[in-house]
Amino acid sequence: MPERIVIIGGGQAGGRVAQILANSSADFHISLIGREPHPPYNRPPLSKGVLLAKSGFEDCAIWREGDGAAGKIRFHASVAAKMIDTGAKNVGLDDGRVIEYDRLVLATGSRVRRVSMPGADCSGVYMLRTFDDAVKIAKQFHSGLRLVVVGGGFIGLEIAAAARTRGLHTVVVEATNRLLSRIAPQSIGDALARHHEQAGVSFRVGCMVERLISTRSGKLKSALLSNGETIPCDLAIVGVGVTADTELAASAGLDVQVGIRTDATLRTSDPNIFACGDAVSFWHPLFERHVRVEAWQNAEDHARVVAGRLMGQETICDTVPFFWSDQYELSMQIVGLPQYGSFVVSHATEDAQILYHLDPRGRLVGATGLGPHQLIGRKIRAARQAIAGRSCPDAQALKGGLIRSDAPPESGNLEREEENPAPFSARIPL
Repeated sequence: MPERIVIIGGGQAGGRVAQILANSSADFHISLIGREPHPPYNRPPLSKGVLLAKSGFEDCAIWREGDGAAGKIRFHASVAAKMIDTGAKNVGLDDGRVIEYDRLVLATGSRVRRVSMPGADCSGVYMLRTFDDAVKIAKQFHSGLRLVVVGGGFIGLEIAAAARTRGLHTVVVEATNRLLSRIAPQSIGDALARHHEQAGVSFRVGCMVERLISTRSGKLKSALLSNGETIPCDLAIVGVGVTADTELAASAGLDVQVGIRTDATLRTSDPNIFACGDAVSFWHPLFERHVRVEAWQNAEDHARVVAGRLMGQETICDTVPFFWSDQYELSMQIVGLPQYGSFVVSHATEDAQILYHLDPRGRLVGATGLGPHQLIGRKIRAARQAIAGRSCPDAQALKGGLIRSDAPPESGNLEREEENPAPFSARIPL
């Protein structure tokens, strides 16, 4: 009998696991459960090509036309898993059906953070997470309209870049005192802010949207800020981040800490259940700690590891995290765990900089680059290789943009300020 593999989550990670298994020679009966009506798709194009009205669903789809894998997958669309019975090894769906499994994969991803401000439900207020969300927003992007973006993180800035490209008057409101405060060093956030301002975006930092004000007919007309300012607007998009979707895992009795906790093979506390993607806090052998990363590349890496394990391969997740964001002609690229340690700055040109992040022993653990892709791409790739090799580069060489290891990394665990540091969570929106 074919082994019954059930995958909960029809996003990028779950869709890729299903695709890899279906294209393999192994004998599987594959069921994929997804909340959305669409088959699995990539999310990065949503805040880029789809908002710019240059991309359709076919540009986002994971299962492309002609991919025979789709015919081997039983895709349950527009339905959610509401419970897991680990003893009976079955999944209950919200439409009343029950699906049995031999091994289960949780790819539940993340959920958009909701805001509770008055007026958030009026006409003209949107959130961006799904393909349908992106299409609805793109249809509202008309030149000359006034947009308020709530949140100065990656998703908010990508929305702002698309809006300005399409001619909207755009204001970004950020609660902290600078942009990208959760993930990028201040010099990177400030440089990106200057570029946005040159493109016509206005910023309000260190304040929040307290209320969205509508007309008598319920249509958005302005946003009241905590500093007392009122900003007229026709549209508002809330992009204040996401949270790991761990409720189903927790209700099934799995270990949940920051995310669904797994080992380096992405196996959960139940030996018959694996987890992958945004919702997972996994043991990373390179950094010797549990990490949770919200990024496209992480979902791809996880999918390959989980699919490999299900096919009997000795795969583990030890790749260096990677994230990118394209805004106007600039590319921001991040590798490793950039929130860890001191850093060395290298300026390729006035418009391009890379920050190399070092741990207390001088080991390279991350790099953050901003500039035209052709100026930073190769150096970021070299940094990723150096991080994977546990290199301790010479600081002066890094300032000159050269990555070479003049001393081998010391053996043993990394020095840390805490004996048992908290799990790392890279708040990198997709």
